[in-house]
Amino acid sequence: MSSRENKIQGTIRESFIHMVSLLRWILLCLIILYLLSGIYSVSSNEVGVLQRFGKVIDDKVQPGIHYALPWPIDRITKVPIRIVNRILIDDFYSASEPESIARVFSGMTGLDSYCVTGDNNLVNVKCVIQYNITNPFDYLFRVKDANVMLRSMACNTIIHCLSKMPIDESLTRGKQEIADYTKVALQKRLDDSQSGLSVSFVELRDIKPPDRVQEFFSDVVKAKIDREKMINEAESYRNEKIPAAKADASRILQKAGAYKKEVVLRAEGEVDRFKRILTRVREKGDSARNMIYIETMKDIMKKVGRKHIMFRDKKGEVPARLRLYCPP
Repeated sequence: MSSRENKIQGTIRESFIHMVSLLRWILLCLIILYLLSGIYSVSSNEVGVLQRFGKVIDDKVQPGIHYALPWPIDRITKVPIRIVNRILIDDFYSASEPESIARVFSGMTGLDSYCVTGDNNLVNVKCVIQYNITNPFDYLFRVKDANVMLRSMACNTIIHCLSKMPIDESLTRGKQEIADYTKVALQKRLDDSQSGLSVSFVELRDIKPPDRVQEFFSDVVKAKIDREKMINEAESYRNEKIPAAKADASRILQKAGAYKKEVVLRAEGEVDRFKRILTRVREKGDSARNMIYIETMKDIMKKVGRKHIMFRDKKGEVPARLRLYCPP
């Protein structure tokens, strides 16, 4: 073997050694990067769910910087539990079902999906539901798609509530009742299904008849409002007049009672006086009668003022005119 060949082999050997050393460093860097890939952070509005070979070992990883074994050993899923989510329900079919009966009906008639009230009237409903995730484990693993399930349950709950309520109540004072019932009933169904969701607020933005009959419904509602107004005015007039009449009746009764008492007392006084006179008459006879006559005439004469009294003698002739003066 010549020196040239030896030199070439030495060069190849050195290159191979350098290449092996470089590969070792590259492999070491890759291992370091692989191990460093296990570092992760959870933001302040999130909670992490840590899985190891598919098994959940920690479903409440708190915000901050953490370390987990790199993929495919560990897997971290971040769930935003402190973010308020909103869904708008203005139809009762899913956008992912283009061939649903409601969409076919809408395409044929041009009417939006509707609810049927307890007295078989149609109303369009627009409702906003606010919710957040309270249990990350249930949210991720108990149900397939919690958001789709929430929408379906909300639509079902609203339909069930309106089916027991007449349209007059649902269009006026029943709106808040519908929202309250939807919140309570929807939350109960979510808890029973272990969805991990919590409903924080339900706002019934609008409930109205279909546009084609809106004008007629408005006339009916206006007439009912006028009727309620007239009833309230009549009740107000009634509430004003009845107390006044009762006050007049009470005043008349009090006046009649006072008059009755006065008359009774006067009558009792006259009875006592008559009894005393009767006793005197029985005791003294004609002298008592004369005395009573004189006293009675005195009382009469005090009231009549001046009078001329004509006396006739036994023959029937008037001998003279006498003037009897009685002071007033």
